[in-house]
Amino acid sequence: MSDISTRPIAHKPAQAAIASGRPRTRIFGAIKNKELTARKDGKATIIEDDELRRWVKTFPTIGREPEQESPRITPEIKTFRR
Repeated sequence: MSDISTRPIAHKPAQAAIASGRPRTRIFGAIKNKELTARKDGKATIIEDDELRRWVKTFPTIGREPEQESPRITPEIKTFRR
């Protein structure tokens, strides 16, 4: 069974802090600095799961280079001149 059905689609800032391993103050700072997009539902602040993952992926990497998608190989069109 896939874990997608149990994965939350949004987090409260405290939950986002736990999920990302960053302090709650860093989450609010990222929202304030427009690094992380949050949504408001009345007084509640929520952060979409995909947005939290996108934000974490913007952090600098150290050590091994992250795997990149394979570049698309476009066939060269050769024209022959006579």
